[in-house]
Amino acid sequence: MDEHAKLWITRAMRTDPIEPDKITPAIEGLYRVAGLKKPRVVIVPSPLVMAFAYGASAAIWYRRKSPEQGNIEEARRTDDTSDDATEGRADFAIRNATIYATQAATDDATDRATDDATRFATEYVADNATDRATRLATEDAIEDAIEDAIDRATHHATEDAADRAGCGAIYLAIGNATDSVFDRATYRTFQSATDNHELDAAAACRNIAGEFGIQCACEYWCGGYQGGNMWADEDSYLTACRDILGLDLKEHAAYAFWEQAAIHGGFRAVHEEFCLVSDFPELILKDEQNRPHCATGPSHRWRDGWTLYHWHGTRIPSEWIENPSSLTPSIALGQSNLEVRRAACEMLGWSRILSSLNAATIDSDPDPQIGDLVEVELPDLPTKAKFLRVRCGTGREFAIGVPPHITKALDAQAWMVGLEPSEFVKPEARA
Repeated sequence: MDEHAKLWITRAMRTDPIEPDKITPAIEGLYRVAGLKKPRVVIVPSPLVMAFAYGASAAIWYRRKSPEQGNIEEARRTDDTSDDATEGRADFAIRNATIYATQAATDDATDRATDDATRFATEYVADNATDRATRLATEDAIEDAIEDAIDRATHHATEDAADRAGCGAIYLAIGNATDSVFDRATYRTFQSATDNHELDAAAACRNIAGEFGIQCACEYWCGGYQGGNMWADEDSYLTACRDILGLDLKEHAAYAFWEQAAIHGGFRAVHEEFCLVSDFPELILKDEQNRPHCATGPSHRWRDGWTLYHWHGTRIPSEWIENPSSLTPSIALGQSNLEVRRAACEMLGWSRILSSLNAATIDSDPDPQIGDLVEVELPDLPTKAKFLRVRCGTGREFAIGVPPHITKALDAQAWMVGLEPSEFVKPEARA
């Protein structure tokens, strides 16, 4: 079981380039067993390209088939003020039926056919182990980044430089997914803007398919997607039942295509006319808790240049890593997102943050390795926060947060090692 889980962990963390001759027949087989016609299989260099190209391509196909409908709001014919309507309305342009059909015929069918006893015997080692080792650094991190990019695009906000990476690839992907032929003037304008870094991924989608294309991209993420190799935890469980326990199901014949798509492809967006499949990243870095992290560069990088930056699981602006001097205490403390603020403060070091805030000393020990207990007002906290500022044996200074009931520096040291103050003995200094 352990070796089986490691196999799927390796597949989830794959950084080798995608192989078109392996992923294409897997996707075509997936559509075939779902009773769908053969799709155009389009390989794209990153999930960001996939998301925006999907929205534009879905919009183009919908307008071809329903020219009388000018936009998605007219197609819905529903009251957008109703939360129930928003959640329950049909996604006309996106055809989520394709998502459900392919999954129901393969992954879901195999899952349902596997009985509870088999799940109990394999789930903890195969499914859970793979999930813990991969999900934070793969699907969760990437999905969050794409959702954020699409949210900014929906509100016409300016994209950052990383989102410009996919412009040319978006153009090609839309052309392959729709057989669209753009006139020379449109192409020249598009290419010029791309070459001059004036056009980001969202603008590329909007330029080709209008606001409707952005809406379709947004609806795609609301409606669901298929994670490919980044859903490795479920495939680890299903294949463990078959390969280790010897469970032989008729559903495995159809599931084989889903399995091959998970081995040989990343995120995919399925549509009744086409399927966009993302290449694997060329770099994935994580910390000891399997959270995406890198202190010196991007945590994720795709071959088209799209990058993500994380600090122990929290996505941060690229300039904080690439240009550390750009991050100051005032910028760190001004972050509205508490997790981003925490990450920024950790990057700067709490000692520097406390110095910038003129922290008040409550108690001081003559030994700098025992340290000073200080308190300070931090944004959004109802009471003052307490920190123990200490110097380690290497001479570096640290500041460690402690509970509000602590009143002595020595008591803070006891708390850090899990002892009551009466149980803590100050370490003896030895020559």
